Amino acid sequence: MNSTYSIAVNSRAGIVSEGLWLRSKAWDLTFISLSAGLVAVPILTFMFANEATPYINRFLAAIGIHYIWDADASRNLVNGMIALFIGGPHMYATYTRTALDKNFSRKHKTLLAFSMLIPIGVVYFGVNHFQFLITFFFFWASIHILHQAAFIVECYNKRGSRTLSWSSRLIDYAVLFSALYPIATYKFIHEDFWIGSNKILYPDFLKSEYVFYLITAFFVASVILFIWKTAAEVRAGIAHYPKIILISLTATVAFFIPAFPNLDVAFQGFNAWHSFQYLGLTYYINRLRHERGEIGTKFIDKMSEDGRTWRYYFFNVGLTVLAVSVIALLIYMSPTLGLSFDQCYYIVVLSFLLMHYLHDHFLFTKPEEILLA
Repeated sequence: MNSTYSIAVNSRAGIVSEGLWLRSKAWDLTFISLSAGLVAVPILTFMFANEATPYINRFLAAIGIHYIWDADASRNLVNGMIALFIGGPHMYATYTRTALDKNFSRKHKTLLAFSMLIPIGVVYFGVNHFQFLITFFFFWASIHILHQAAFIVECYNKRGSRTLSWSSRLIDYAVLFSALYPIATYKFIHEDFWIGSNKILYPDFLKSEYVFYLITAFFVASVILFIWKTAAEVRAGIAHYPKIILISLTATVAFFIPAFPNLDVAFQGFNAWHSFQYLGLTYYINRLRHERGEIGTKFIDKMSEDGRTWRYYFFNVGLTVLAVSVIALLIYMSPTLGLSFDQCYYIVVLSFLLMHYLHDHFLFTKPEEILLA
């Protein structure tokens, strides 16, 4: 088999995989790589809403709504928009492969039982130690996003027939997992890392410029080695271009995202791309699982059939709407409960989101699921 081009066909599904791409060049560029353009959507939305603040306030006053629109309202608009249309659906899509699939739930009862402890912990820390909860969430979120990128890289590795050296893999992962932290570390050291009005905690013993220099040097060295390795692969005619595109875009976005003044909005940009990737990957994997007869729940199996993409998407949007309704109820009751807007939002979201992270750390160990039978 040629290492740069091959065609694999699932005879039952009629799905064709082209060469080194996961499914096809058009599909991969749409759902995996060039969807990086979605990073700009939350940032531009926030900037537009912020610039339009005087006009929005005039409009609200004209229709009799006594509410002052400000930068925090613009931030919440972005959070709500991303949560409803892409962030929430991607989170609930996980459960079509885990908790909602009878075959999975029968085999992995311990994982699912442990998952149920997460909402209990979220409620406790959300009410009593909210700053710690937000800090823990953003740390785990950064690991989760990069783990997904590493999972896709490993899927690409398995597409090729060439056995990769440990050093080649190590360089790829070093670039991926270090790109997010140079600027983020600088902001932590200078106590400038805020999510809305919530300051993210950072250990005092790490508040040293030398920590920033060390992390930055590691990232720069990783980039230099990656460029050197890629150039050598191109010269040898063995370059894996789909993987190179993904790693380059992910590292670039991850490096610059913490540089934006409003980190909540900036990370929603990264989340939009990550979530879009995830929705595409999960539906595609479910398609393959459906064709292999691996889905144990009938309604999940039915919406994993060819041509049921929108049914799959709106099912996950529906679950998101239910969660938003709970958030709205908590906000309505917040004066009685003594909770802030952010507490109401994050307590509900993180109860499901952290379970999603846990499940995915298990699912991301199975890149073979996306390969054709």
